[in-house]
Amino acid sequence: MAVRYRKYHPQCKEINCKGRAGKQCPADRPKNAQNGSYRKCGQWVIELFDENKKWQSMVFKDVRSRADAEKRLSILIGDRERGALNLSTRKALPILAEYCQKYLETAKHDKENTKHKKVALVNILSRYLGDYRLDKITPFVVEKFRIDRQEKDGVGNNTTNQDVTGLAIILNRAIRDGLIDKNPCTGIPKLKIAKVKDRLLSPEEIKLLFGLEGRDRIMTLLGLFTAARLNEILRLSRDDINFETRIVTLFQSKVNKFLDIPLSSFLVSELRSYISSCKGDRLFEEGEIRAKTVQRYSKHFSHLFKSIGINEFTFHTLRHCSSTFLQDSGASIVTASEILGHSKPTITAQTYTHAKLEGKRGAIENITNHVLDMANEKSDLNDAKTG
Repeated sequence: MAVRYRKYHPQCKEINCKGRAGKQCPADRPKNAQNGSYRKCGQWVIELFDENKKWQSMVFKDVRSRADAEKRLSILIGDRERGALNLSTRKALPILAEYCQKYLETAKHDKENTKHKKVALVNILSRYLGDYRLDKITPFVVEKFRIDRQEKDGVGNNTTNQDVTGLAIILNRAIRDGLIDKNPCTGIPKLKIAKVKDRLLSPEEIKLLFGLEGRDRIMTLLGLFTAARLNEILRLSRDDINFETRIVTLFQSKVNKFLDIPLSSFLVSELRSYISSCKGDRLFEEGEIRAKTVQRYSKHFSHLFKSIGINEFTFHTLRHCSSTFLQDSGASIVTASEILGHSKPTITAQTYTHAKLEGKRGAIENITNHVLDMANEKSDLNDAKTG
C-alpha cells in the first residue's frame, strides 16, 4: 500500500521531485503547442491490494498532491477492512483473433458468398494482427499490416484497401460494444488503384479457346456467348436447357432471380453433343455450388487460359468480352443489359424500349457470328501466309 507520483515523460523519471516543478526540471521536457507552457509531468496514484488480493493502481481527478493521495489511501484502506471497497473493474479487452470470432457469429444468416468473404477476412486479420489487444491496434500497426500484406502475400492495392475496410468495420463494432474509444483505421488514406483497360480477346486468342475440349470448352463457350457468370454455369442442369425454344435458364444468385437467355445455333449444336455424354442431371458439377467451389473453378480456368497462351485472363473476363462483342455486333445497350442480367440499364439506355425475346435472340446470333468471323478471319490470314 503506497502513494506514488507516476511520471509521464522519460526526461523526468530519474529526477526525485515528487511532482514539484523547480530548477531540477529538464528544459527539454514537452511543451504545449498552443501556449508554449510545459506540459503536466505526472499524476499522483494510489496503489494497494483489493479485497481479492489483486494489485490496483488508481488515479483520482481530485488528488492533486501527496497529502490528497494519502488521505484517499487511508479512506480506501478503511473501506477494504469493512468489505466496502467497491472499485470499478475495467472490462478485460480481448485480442483481435478472439473478437473476430464473435464478429463471425453475426454472419451465420448471411448468404454463402458473404459468409465466405468474412471468414477469409478474419483469417487474414488473425494471421497478421490476431495477437494484438484491441486497444493496442494503432494507425502505425494498421500501416505495418498493409505493408506486410503486400510484401508477404503479393496482393494489390485494391485487396489491401478491402482488408483495411473490413478491419475498420470490426473495430467500429468494438466501439459500439464499449471496448475501445476510437478506430485506428480512421484517417488512413486508401491506396491508389490504377485504372486498367478491360481485357479483350484477340482473334488469335478466340481461336485458342475453340481448341479446348470437353467440359472446359462448353463452359467457356457458355461464358462467352451468354455472358453467364461462373457460378450460374456451374448450377446448370439438363432441365435448364430447352432445345425446342433454344433457351437456357440461369439462376442469378447475386440478385436471386432467374434469367432466360437465347442460345445460338452454334451453341445449341455444341450443347447437344456435350449433353449426350453426360451421365448425371447436372451438366458440370454434381455437388452443392458454394463459394469455395466457384473459387476452385476460377483458379482452374485462370491456369488453363494461361497454359494455352492467353495471359492475364480469368473466366469472369469472358463476361466483359461478351458485353463488348454484343455492342460491336450491333446489339442495343438495352438488349445487352438484359442479356447481362443487369438490374438497370444506363441513363442513356432509358430512352430505348424494352428488349423483346426476338431482339435478344438476334443479338445472340450476331455475337456468335461476330466471334466466329474473328476466329475465321485470323485463320484465313494464317492460311494465306503459309500459302
